[in-house]
Amino acid sequence: MFNLKIKVGRYYALTAREDQTIACAVLYGFERGKNKDVYTLRMYTKKGNFEFPIQEPTFDRWVSEGKIKEISAEEALDYTL
Repeated sequence: MFNLKIKVGRYYALTAREDQTIACAVLYGFERGKNKDVYTLRMYTKKGNFEFPIQEPTFDRWVSEGKIKEISAEEALDYTL
């Protein structure tokens, strides 16, 4: 699980607290230039959805802490419903 990397077009489940898991999708990312390694997550919650910028080191830290895992599109839909 520690080799999970952020990829555009993938879905992830972020466990914020023990009782709260948020589905998110990576919309786009920059690999070079001023905003290098910055990605945009679209987070889906029961109250709505919003975009959230994230840097690759932050994503890597979440992976190492066990807070995030890759999920399928169907699982993302389940989390939002």
